[in-house]
Amino acid sequence: MTDPKEFRRACHEAARRTRGQVVRFVPGDQGRNFDTGEIAYPHRTVAVVWTQDGDEDGRHEILGIADAFITFGTITFVDEPGLLAVLGELLPGHRLYSRAELEAPIDPTAPRWKNHYDVKYWRPDCLGQVLFSCWD
Repeated sequence: MTDPKEFRRACHEAARRTRGQVVRFVPGDQGRNFDTGEIAYPHRTVAVVWTQDGDEDGRHEILGIADAFITFGTITFVDEPGLLAVLGELLPGHRLYSRAELEAPIDPTAPRWKNHYDVKYWRPDCLGQVLFSCWD
């Protein structure tokens, strides 16, 4: 299981390898179930989002990449394939989601989501909004 130090180390190394610069880290809090590591590139700043999720197979460490501007209830997933590939090397065993996967709709009647409180209450539009929630 990853701890915040390991996540930070991976973000710094991934930024170095992809010619970015770590800007800041934002820990998860009551309104967000994920931590972020913001990495600046000449063309944009992205946030590596990290959380843990449990399903019938156990707990999983999950990573994705979003636009660094994350507000209450709003997260925009982006593609940064080189960064995602490097993070996959640095954090083996983590589940890395692409933008397409995170933006895919979910079926709220599927067994995994049927009794999931956040899905029933917030009615998210896509998988990413469930995995990386910033609702309350």
